[in-house]
Amino acid sequence: MLINYELLRTLLEAGVAPTFAEAARRRRVTPSAVSHQIKALEAQLGVPLFERVGRNARLLPAGEGLVGALREAFARIDDALAAASDDHREVRGAVRIGGPGPFSRMWLRPRLARLLREHPELVIDVRFDVPSVLARRLLAGDDDLSLLVSAEDTPGIEARPVYIEEFSAVASPAMLGACGRPETARELAEHRFVVFDADLAMHAAWWRASFGKRAPLPPKIACRITSLDEMLALTIAGVGIAVLPNYFIAEAIAAKQVVVVGPRPGKGRRGARNTIHLAWRKGAAQSARFRAVQAALLGEG
Repeated sequence: MLINYELLRTLLEAGVAPTFAEAARRRRVTPSAVSHQIKALEAQLGVPLFERVGRNARLLPAGEGLVGALREAFARIDDALAAASDDHREVRGAVRIGGPGPFSRMWLRPRLARLLREHPELVIDVRFDVPSVLARRLLAGDDDLSLLVSAEDTPGIEARPVYIEEFSAVASPAMLGACGRPETARELAEHRFVVFDADLAMHAAWWRASFGKRAPLPPKIACRITSLDEMLALTIAGVGIAVLPNYFIAEAIAAKQVVVVGPRPGKGRRGARNTIHLAWRKGAAQSARFRAVQAALLGEG
């Protein structure tokens, strides 16, 4: 049976207030409106709820039972509504962030540490994956925010740039000791490469930035492995040359585990780079916790 919510609210007030006039004051309506609403509810139920004697009205057993049930039910509803409102207004609860693992360790981790210290009731759920999966997760609503490359042209996504990553090609000193340091496209093409996947995203971007957009990619691939950590490990082991983000290989270069190869830096030559964006769904509901995390990651908090 479908009963009007307002009629039930009026019944609850009329059942606990000493008079219909007091119930009307609490409901901010006239006493006659309360009387009409009670009669309308009794008609829908087919059950008398009040006994009326002159100007007085007394709850009947059916009315007492219904008022008692409504008191408990509306208390739970009011608590749930207040919790939902507070949850939206207060910086607390979970925000889901997706990002590539190595970049997130470098860029996201220190920002999350500060954010979580400032908001002790905030929970951050971070998930690592490859860019294509991250974009799908964001659009599907599985993540609230994501760190993506080339996100600004993706339908349904809003994005702001947060970082420019640059790439270098590196090889192990042992490999270079045996064959020398390759610099030209022809020299590099003689070597095998360790790449992330068949898309050759970093590999192709670095090659074309170094040798031109029409330069054919080197044909020798030793290994495709979707892990920057494993790419670096295989490069240190002398398996081949790898193109990796500069932030990721800085420690290995300082420790002389790998050496930068390829064209030496020249005046006016721009290296390979990607713009990483913080992205979110267009039109998504933005709670206080979402806005706090978004602002912190955009440097606005």
